[in-house]
Amino acid sequence: MALTAQLFRADEERASDRQPVNLDGTLRKQDDHRPLDVMIEDLSSTGFRMSCGEPLALDATVSIGIAGLGRHTARVVRSAAPYYGCRFVSPVDIAGIDTAAPVANIVAADFGGPAAFFTQEDLPLDAGELRIRQFRGPIIAAGILLPWLVAGAACAALL
Repeated sequence: MALTAQLFRADEERASDRQPVNLDGTLRKQDDHRPLDVMIEDLSSTGFRMSCGEPLALDATVSIGIAGLGRHTARVVRSAAPYYGCRFVSPVDIAGIDTAAPVANIVAADFGGPAAFFTQEDLPLDAGELRIRQFRGPIIAAGILLPWLVAGAACAALL
């Protein structure tokens, strides 16, 4: 039978577990209501940890807006610039927040290098494609000129 130990810091005052997140937020200081973009890194119902590009005073009151959570008032309780720990003035329901890591917009892929790409000579062309390629120029010219001829004929008929 194994025992598991859980360590707590003496100054630990969290009332709920933090969830690692990567959420964009908008912070507004109480003294000037100018919006600041912040990154919420940890979130719980009682507070959050964020990174902010501007210095924040300890015990400052701020307003934080998080998509899916709304705007809430918080107080800065930890400061190690550019990271700050904040406690919500009143607990927040975070059940609607997706705490899973966000999907990256760009994914690196290996397509096998230049040898994996085909050139025009490598692709076999059937008779239909050959005929289309033979008449490609006239087809494009007709597609450009035909609407103008129709419009001109319609205008001439109206006059």
